Amino acid sequence: MKAKVLLLVLILLLSVNPVEQAVLAEQDIKRSPQSECNADRNGSWSVGLIYCTDGVQEGYTLFSPMSSSTSYLIDQYGREVHNWTSPGGHRPGLSAYLLDDGSLLRTANLGQNQPGEFSGGGSAGKVERISWEGNLLWSWSYSSDMYRSHHDIEPLPNGNLLMIAWEYRNETEAAEFGKYPQDDSSRAVGTTSVWPDRIIEVEPVGNADANIVWQWSFWDHMIQDYDSNKANYGVVADHPELLDINFIDAIGAASGGRDWLHCNGIDYNPALDQIALSCKNTNEVYIIDHSTTTAEAASHSGGNSGMGGDILYRYGNPESYDRGDEDDQVLFAQHDVQWIDNGYIDEGKLMIFNNGNGRETPYSSVEVIETPIDGYRYQIDDNTSFGPDELSWSWDIGTEMYSSAISGSTRLANGNTLVTFGMQGTFIEVDYTGEIVWKYISPINRLGIMEQGDSIFEGNGNKVFKVSRHSVLEPAFDGRDLSPKGYIEIWTDQCPEENSIPFDVDGDGCIDDSDYDGVADPDDKCQGFDDGQDEDNDGIPDSCDDLIDSDNDGIANLNDVCEGYDDYFDIDNDSIPDGCDDLIDSDSDGISDDIDQCGGFDDALDEDNDTIPDGCDELIDSDGDGVGNSQDICPNSQISLDNPTDSLGCTLSQTDSDMDGISDYDDKCEGYNDSVDENSNLIPDGCEQSNDTTSDSNITETASKATQSVYYVSLGVIIALFGLLIVRRSR
Repeated sequence: MKAKVLLLVLILLLSVNPVEQAVLAEQDIKRSPQSECNADRNGSWSVGLIYCTDGVQEGYTLFSPMSSSTSYLIDQYGREVHNWTSPGGHRPGLSAYLLDDGSLLRTANLGQNQPGEFSGGGSAGKVERISWEGNLLWSWSYSSDMYRSHHDIEPLPNGNLLMIAWEYRNETEAAEFGKYPQDDSSRAVGTTSVWPDRIIEVEPVGNADANIVWQWSFWDHMIQDYDSNKANYGVVADHPELLDINFIDAIGAASGGRDWLHCNGIDYNPALDQIALSCKNTNEVYIIDHSTTTAEAASHSGGNSGMGGDILYRYGNPESYDRGDEDDQVLFAQHDVQWIDNGYIDEGKLMIFNNGNGRETPYSSVEVIETPIDGYRYQIDDNTSFGPDELSWSWDIGTEMYSSAISGSTRLANGNTLVTFGMQGTFIEVDYTGEIVWKYISPINRLGIMEQGDSIFEGNGNKVFKVSRHSVLEPAFDGRDLSPKGYIEIWTDQCPEENSIPFDVDGDGCIDDSDYDGVADPDDKCQGFDDGQDEDNDGIPDSCDDLIDSDNDGIANLNDVCEGYDDYFDIDNDSIPDGCDDLIDSDSDGISDDIDQCGGFDDALDEDNDTIPDGCDELIDSDGDGVGNSQDICPNSQISLDNPTDSLGCTLSQTDSDMDGISDYDDKCEGYNDSVDENSNLIPDGCEQSNDTTSDSNITETASKATQSVYYVSLGVIIALFGLLIVRRSR
């Protein structure tokens, strides 16, 4: 009985656990966070936030529309949180950077206010630093008829900045460097004067001045194989560290002339003290040494590399240094190059936005390469080009998104990549597998702020050079008001009283019921499914319920043997839960446990027919002689007063002690053979004193028989009394 109770307690304990798990699951669903970002407006919105998922890197995105004097900071939901407007009313020229103090460092396009007749794509001429509050902290112009800043800048850890600039070289200077005459070049047009690129490091001074503390120029690192009389004559293929002054790989009015190289992107690596530079018209990226002095930068020795200002590394177009042909070209009008930050996926590698302008089938791509660096120098074998031969990572969506110019890309902390398709003003964030997790389209063009439904190509388009993503933990945001100010674009909020973000997938301003189950998304326990379907009434909708279990026995309804009862309750272990078991019979004797006389044994087994099943019978005695069947050597004994049993269950009629063939009961002469009667007087010789047949013998015989009768009567009485005693004890 005690064993049965313990078994029931154990079963109860086991059956409680699944129920507790179901309760926990319900609580988990109720507490599960809603989507950090939740939008899918493809087909319904033309600008602003188009798409986002929980995979987006949290933070704020900075972008500067090329047609506007204002730079914007937006959150992941596409809402404006801050802006900076150029105090001079300048459009960007083209890049902008957020500094640690919350100020904005940006290039400014002076437009028609610049001296000289020179013009080129990405022209700037000025740089501005604007405080968080919108005040002009510093500005400086670098523009004349001899030089002009353009495209990109790079803030340095020491507070200085790097700038890309064109520098003018007249026809005489160009001829002295062995440049083809105009008539000798099929690509050079206009004039044989040239505007190569230089890099200057600028130290801001006061609020409107600066010192150039370091500079480097392509002009100091030229080679040509056209005129052997010139000092820079040589075999181009033997000097990949130098730039061929006669190499022209772009076609257009500025090719080989005022916009010969069209360098457009710059980045700085503080660990290496090196500069990466992207130059579109040669279809190459370059790395140079910044650890040099200005004098060393103009030479071929000095700095950490020992190579002075010579090109340390170049990639994208081996034809430019005669170690390949057009089939070896892998970069096509690229516009951005960046080292991936330490701690990020692919750290230390170069990320390049490859515009694809010039590919047989135009499409843009983002590509990551691992440079063959050894210390501060880059390895290259004789007669081969700089590697690598294989990309470390790449992403594109084919011709679906192609930007012929501008654009950029940057790796984010979570491993995602933020891509700017500049000509379409479209910013796309992709995870490392290439899945799109965020998409935003700039709502600013030359006509102003766009309205939902407007085409991005109206008003000269919504072009953006490149964008950046900033962590909420950056020092620039300390103590700043970053409360959202709403969408930049003009739109109609159909539910102005509702705070619909992030539950407004379609962008109408109303909290959505995305799965149309009658439960608003913020309260939806099982998004994408009907919350009203809850078969087991556990508060977890069926489509999100890992265990649909109506009777809380830990077994799913689909697999439940006994619905409405605990399948784990099966006392008789017959695989039929007790709640559905017509016969609970633990000992399989065909008798229900509740009326079973002898649990654990077959009640039908009663060998001695005493109504006590053998399993519970202390004495199984079929002949009732008081000796159990297992010890009884004389079954079926017929007991009487004059025929008792011995300890082995045998009566006198069943024993023959003297083995004379006559039972003890009928034996006339115990201990002797009754068949031996020599004088045939019917008295066995063993019991006959003599063979005398006188009256004395008769008297003796008569006395002997009388004595024998008294003995057996006495013995019978004793046996009867002994039997009565046994019966009383058994009761």
